[in-house]
Amino acid sequence: MNINQNPHTNQSPLSVYFCGHECCEPNHSFGPAVRPHYLLHVVLSGKGIYQKDGITYRLKKGSAFLIPPMESTFYKADAENPWTYAWVGFDGKNCRDILTRTCFSNSFVYQVDDPTAEETLISHMKQLLTVFQDSAQNPLLPLGHLLLLFSCMKQPEENRGKDPTHQYLAKAQEYIEKNYTYHIRISDVADYVGIDRTYLYKIFMEKEGISPKEYLLKHRLRIAAQMLCSSQFTVTEIAFSCGFKDAPAFCNYFKKNIGYTPSQFRKLNL
Repeated sequence: MNINQNPHTNQSPLSVYFCGHECCEPNHSFGPAVRPHYLLHVVLSGKGIYQKDGITYRLKKGSAFLIPPMESTFYKADAENPWTYAWVGFDGKNCRDILTRTCFSNSFVYQVDDPTAEETLISHMKQLLTVFQDSAQNPLLPLGHLLLLFSCMKQPEENRGKDPTHQYLAKAQEYIEKNYTYHIRISDVADYVGIDRTYLYKIFMEKEGISPKEYLLKHRLRIAAQMLCSSQFTVTEIAFSCGFKDAPAFCNYFKKNIGYTPSQFRKLNL
């Protein structure tokens, strides 16, 4: 397994955290586990499965799968034809907006029966691995190649512009991601979008599988997890920075959703 990490990571619009690749042994697996950031895998050869929300996706060469932050996932190499994959970890304030312009707006996998498209995706992923090694000199190079990678997995034309709920969802997520540090209410989100709370709840359940309240909590936990891994702020400081009313409430939510206390999670990720 080869992993390269980028020291230039912060809450910028988009940051590439690390890249790597691995030639897996038969039945090699990872998870169930959660990540504090986005993680995209591209299958370079072989086969395997990806499991999320009780759904199993069977993937092959030229496919890709996205692991969202703070969500439990599992993946496993095939027993007879184990996959080799490459991955890139990334995050940033503009990630969600970028991903809504790709196939990941309503799915967690990319699959296409087009050899040319498959090879193009693999080529861009390999280029990203190469330029990332020189990112200390020019940190913009990995960002450019990551965007090229996303451009290979664009949203199908027939899915664009026909469903206004996508715009409502994006606007609600934008409000949450800009105001999570404050004691906002879901009614505040609905007012910003211009729809009632019941309709907002329905949209989130249909598109995200969780309520707006759960989405807000998950976003706060994701940012908190990032801060635990990358800063020296105390647990109490992080709790207030992420919009929790007090440290005990934050610790209870964190343990319930992540499986570790904030202090335990920080030690595991140092």
